[in-house]
Amino acid sequence: MVLCSDDPETIGSFDSMIYRLRTGEDDWVCRKLLFTLDPEVQTEDCIRWGPDEFVRYAGRAALAEVLGQNLILDLPLPARTVRRGGRIEASPPAPMKEELQDGPELPPHLPVKISEKRACGIAGLQGGTAKCRFIPYWNYRYVSTGEREVKDRLVSFDAEGAGGAINAINGLKMEINPGEIERGGPVPFGSEIVATRLVREDVEEQLVRDIIDRLTQKVRFRYEKGDAIFYEEKTLKPDRSNITVDIEAVYVPVWQVRGGGSKIVEVNGFTGEILSMPMDEGVELL
Repeated sequence: MVLCSDDPETIGSFDSMIYRLRTGEDDWVCRKLLFTLDPEVQTEDCIRWGPDEFVRYAGRAALAEVLGQNLILDLPLPARTVRRGGRIEASPPAPMKEELQDGPELPPHLPVKISEKRACGIAGLQGGTAKCRFIPYWNYRYVSTGEREVKDRLVSFDAEGAGGAINAINGLKMEINPGEIERGGPVPFGSEIVATRLVREDVEEQLVRDIIDRLTQKVRFRYEKGDAIFYEEKTLKPDRSNITVDIEAVYVPVWQVRGGGSKIVEVNGFTGEILSMPMDEGVELL
């Protein structure tokens, strides 16, 4: 959590507050970074940055961006300030380490099996340049249970499925083998991790609707009444409460190969397939 402020009341509230982030079953206590131009401010539970740190690390961040690298900051423990004899003293923080690494650590993703050189060859753009972009997908598995009994006929809604994935940018679908997903690990130098656009909750609701439509059954009954024969048809749907959908973000590597002029070919970095449709809706300004 970062606060940029010179207001003592705002800083005091920020310093005394505990911020938590819950991700799945994990509960994280956030570290707090305060940027202030007021040297008289006292804090006990914040990492503090002033003008010197701002200039230093803003410059390093700009350099990392130019080089296509990721700036990793090993933040020290908070510097605690105390007032002694009318003056403010700060306990010295641990030194801050900087590290420029080849690529960012990534959440679950498909491994890059196609090299940059091979991607250029597949694209037919020898001598072109390629950039690896990790496109987010919502990978899901579902379980449906329950049954309905109508006129002595039992209709089951038991079903499960895994491996389906929805592009978190444009909604296109693909299959992802859960056994091929890597958990963490480095990625190619200069890779771009594309942010999701489709909200998890919206995707989950759409998946539930699709599953209900897929499992909905029309059952036809035949019965006799006197000398007449009648047919009746009923539409049976599973109960929404009996459907569980688990979703996680999985990133798919895509080589964006540029040739002469404005020609761009996208190659799936996992399968080597040339993509007929763009993997996202991004627009590049030149």
